Amino acid sequence: MAQDFDLELLRGRLRAQRFGDPSTGVPALCIPGLSSNSRVFNRLGEQFERDGHPLVAFDLRGRGWSDITEKGTYGWDNHARDILEAADAMGIDRFDYVGHSMGAFIGMAAVAIDRGKHIRRLVLIDGLGIPSQTALAAIIAGLARLKGTFPTADTYVNAVREMGLAAPWNDLWDQHYRYDLIAENGNVRPRTDAAAVGEDAVYGGTQDPRAIWPLLTVPTLLLRATVPLGDAADAFVVTKADYDEFLASVPTAIGVEIPANHFGIMAAQETLDEIERFLS
Repeated sequence: MAQDFDLELLRGRLRAQRFGDPSTGVPALCIPGLSSNSRVFNRLGEQFERDGHPLVAFDLRGRGWSDITEKGTYGWDNHARDILEAADAMGIDRFDYVGHSMGAFIGMAAVAIDRGKHIRRLVLIDGLGIPSQTALAAIIAGLARLKGTFPTADTYVNAVREMGLAAPWNDLWDQHYRYDLIAENGNVRPRTDAAAVGEDAVYGGTQDPRAIWPLLTVPTLLLRATVPLGDAADAFVVTKADYDEFLASVPTAIGVEIPANHFGIMAAQETLDEIERFLS
């Protein structure tokens, strides 16, 4: 059964969710995307726990139930250092890193900082290079929910569902979005901080992820979503060109294309099986 716990770190408190016992093997530390939270890894965590593989999923600072910290404290490198510090705080010397979307970019930064000391393997779930403008537009449009208030949790969840980005809709997304809600003046609103998300979005726009590729010397699995995000035919977070170039230029990497969109990939059974196979 999953257990929530907190870690007090230099830059602020992180909320995490543990599946299984991290002392029983090399754990997977799992990092969500730009405005996401730890619950996006629920299906992976449940499968890992059934199969005896430990996993810990995190809320990044400014998301879910982790601390909201001051302006200027975010960015890929700072989040990466949080995860490395969290591993130390949990007494974990070696771990596998699994990141979705922005969590994948943070993972590349973490491997570059870590230099092979702690990270054994890296899984990049639909995050790698320069997303298409149509994919970015769809993701940014979805962030509007963070500034709103809603009469009930059901109203909020239905509004997110109608956006059509988390498709197909299933219980994973219901758990994911309800987890983030807090009550306020008779309404509910997401606890995830729009300013923190905005700072990371701006930061990401100033980075060239391809510059990190040569530093990825650990075995790496890249999972690419092949269904466009939204209505535009070219709305891919990982473009086919970046996918092919990465696999051709990074000798430690293998790739698998998953027939799902950028969000649906997190609930696809093929995704869960490929990650478990790679980390085993």
